[in-house]
Amino acid sequence: MKKSMLLRAVVAGFCATLSVGFYSCASSSGADSAAISPEKAVRTLAPVVRNAKGAREGVYYSIFVRAFADSNGDGIGDFNGITAKLDYLNDGNDNTTSDLGITGIWLLPIFPSQSYHGYDVDDYYAVNPDYGTMEDFERLLQECNKRGISVIIDMTCNHSSRYTEWFQNGRDPSDPHHSWYRWITADDKRYNIEQKMWGHKVWNEDKKFTGNYFAGLFGDHMPDFNLDSKELREEFKKVMKFWLDKGVAGFRYDAAGHVYNSAKTPAGTKSVESAVNWWKEIVDYNTSVNPGTYNVGEVWENNSLRAQFIAGLGSDFHFDMGTRIVDMLKAGEDGNNSFANGLQGEYSRLAQANPNYLDAPFLSNHDQPRAAGLLRGDEDLCKAAASLYILTEGVPFMYYGEEIGMRSGTDDPSKRTPMIWNTTLASGKPKDKLQSTWSESRYNLKTVPVAEQVKDPESLLQYYKRLIRVKTAHPALYAGRFKAVSTGNDYVSSWQMKSDDETAFVMVNVSKEDVTVKVPQEYASFKPVFFSDGEDTEFKNQDSVIEVTLPAHSTVVIADGQ
Repeated sequence: MKKSMLLRAVVAGFCATLSVGFYSCASSSGADSAAISPEKAVRTLAPVVRNAKGAREGVYYSIFVRAFADSNGDGIGDFNGITAKLDYLNDGNDNTTSDLGITGIWLLPIFPSQSYHGYDVDDYYAVNPDYGTMEDFERLLQECNKRGISVIIDMTCNHSSRYTEWFQNGRDPSDPHHSWYRWITADDKRYNIEQKMWGHKVWNEDKKFTGNYFAGLFGDHMPDFNLDSKELREEFKKVMKFWLDKGVAGFRYDAAGHVYNSAKTPAGTKSVESAVNWWKEIVDYNTSVNPGTYNVGEVWENNSLRAQFIAGLGSDFHFDMGTRIVDMLKAGEDGNNSFANGLQGEYSRLAQANPNYLDAPFLSNHDQPRAAGLLRGDEDLCKAAASLYILTEGVPFMYYGEEIGMRSGTDDPSKRTPMIWNTTLASGKPKDKLQSTWSESRYNLKTVPVAEQVKDPESLLQYYKRLIRVKTAHPALYAGRFKAVSTGNDYVSSWQMKSDDETAFVMVNVSKEDVTVKVPQEYASFKPVFFSDGEDTEFKNQDSVIEVTLPAHSTVVIADGQ
């Protein structure tokens, strides 16, 4: 049975329709409460009141500006292009269903840079002229604010471009900026000058001031900062305030786990402790400027080390989650509810390090092969994958194009190809005038564009719209904590989400067959259904035993309705 067909929840002896006991909530965002129909939204795309508020709740959308939308026809995406497409992301009106419904945007690097990706920053107080002017960026922030969209920007505190004024001046050992970077001489026995990382040398000799070597974990074009410099720390605080004052809601910190990497620090340095102290200092500063600031770090490490960093950062990305989701869906089973049990163990470790931690789950990002490609473009698998990360704890981050199933290769440029808005004309020109054309992708020749998916109620795009709406509408899902709860079935991943206001129980069939499971007894009295893939879910009761039949790769969420 296709998951678009009937989903049946059978409860022996009692019959109730879905119109009884659905969760409802007060209207917000100027929504017309008469137009909001929570019971309709359970089974199809329908308006809901989205209650997630501020930069630390809801769902974020990650945008590589160069690839998203081009406003001036030069082929390169820009700020004005994003502004023109904001109604696709969130039109600010809960009564509509034409928008995706995201509540936040993470912009990949927007600074002047010598590279296409922008992670080698030339000037921390300016914007990339390829993307527009500072006024264009400020206008984007204003329009996002009108729609309730928070904007965070990518920030590199680990390294800069070698073309920054800071580094160019600092090459001279007598210049004050020299201490802002990590320099050594060949006779410094505290370091291994032959140290290599990812196939290249860490230490690079300066061609002008010979005998002086600077650290570059990611290459000699990205010299590494020395965060032991108090002057540099104070400069970074000025940078943060500059952007916070403009209206950004926070920062995504690139290479957060590498700022005190042992390859570039003297032997005996307490690298993790030093890094955590730095992140706590900068996060505390940002919070002093704006208490609602969201700071999230890239710590591409095992959960134990990630937990140590979250003590300072407060939030970091859940890197292994997407891989585990893809592997589980390929296998078609989740024995012993291992996905949820694994997450619970990780969350417990994060809570020990920081009781107020905020997880940042995601499926794939700009540094990884796109998930849809790994799942061979199977739409049902992509829908199940979306449920498995968006309905867990914290603030999910979705990579642009994920909602339409964009694919990639393994090289970085193919992971950042243009968003596909529409098909092309016979002339070869794109139908959508805002289409970025900065690069081509042989991996997306069969990807169905936005313009086509919006016409199909069963498309991946429409599914994401539904899923994001349920995530942002219900406190159990956007503010709750996670607890693994098994149904006893090896083909269903299941867990509880609980906030101060409500409790929800999530079940996802990860197999390609229909599966019938018994709902755990503690949820037997749950009547509201937040979400299901079925069209006519019906309840029947006998001896308080609930059985739910989940079509292949489908999801259902029930709740206590308090």
